[in-house]
Amino acid sequence: MPSNQFPLILYEKALMPHDWPQMLSETAELGFDGFEVSIDESDARLARLDWTEKTCLSVIRAAQDAGIALQSLCFSGQRRFPLGSSDPAVVQTSRFMMEKCIRLCQSLGIRVLQVAGYDVFYERASPQTYHRYIDNLAEMTKIAEQHGVMLAIEPVEKGVLSIQMALEIINAIRSPFLQIYPDIANMAALGIDYFPQMEAGLGHIVQIHIRDALPNYFYGVEIGTGIINFVDTFRLFDRLGLACPLTLEMWNMENPAYHEVLSNAMRFILDTLEASRINTAVPLFSNKP
Repeated sequence: MPSNQFPLILYEKALMPHDWPQMLSETAELGFDGFEVSIDESDARLARLDWTEKTCLSVIRAAQDAGIALQSLCFSGQRRFPLGSSDPAVVQTSRFMMEKCIRLCQSLGIRVLQVAGYDVFYERASPQTYHRYIDNLAEMTKIAEQHGVMLAIEPVEKGVLSIQMALEIINAIRSPFLQIYPDIANMAALGIDYFPQMEAGLGHIVQIHIRDALPNYFYGVEIGTGIINFVDTFRLFDRLGLACPLTLEMWNMENPAYHEVLSNAMRFILDTLEASRINTAVPLFSNKP
């Protein structure tokens, strides 16, 4: 593990798709400690919910050979099949998929299952869809608790917008197996000051997505070129006593230069972690005076 004290995890979509041994060995070569598996809306990745034990063992062996932890799983497939949907058939499918995902995490030894904070994504949201999301999440949390898998809500750009909103759900459900997986870029893009949010979530934050953002622009911003001040952000993490994994979230699936992009991003993270211990504090957003 690098001397920064934060385990560094790589999101699967930061790599071009390859077989598991290659993706995991590249993750290790780039200096990361662990890997975040993606199960998104595509049929190909949703099919992973039906992996056999033999397939799971082959992925586990590839991770062991690379010296990489299978740390977490990002279940963004629920944008297509949301827990809060007004269509009972969609909700039934969503619950069924979530239970499969929990079992898959158990089979792979994955520690954290990230649940996006979307009550719905492609249909109109309402108080009813939001409450339905919470009620179904409570039921899924019971199943996760039975399997020893940690669910973690990610505040996103619609639905659950902030750590404070996630805390309200956590306090209502009251299970140690439901916690928070914040993405600092999501909150920054929405104009939310995530410094007090992170402090409010202390004791419930199990992993953090790190990437950059622009106002109302959530994806594809090269790290270090947006509005997030990483020096002060990492200094905040130190001050709060956080030691949880930090996950670099990027999208390079169709970028042949992905290895160079990731090498530069890793260099930026390590340099900024070091600078956060010696530099004078600067404002949170680089576009503020």
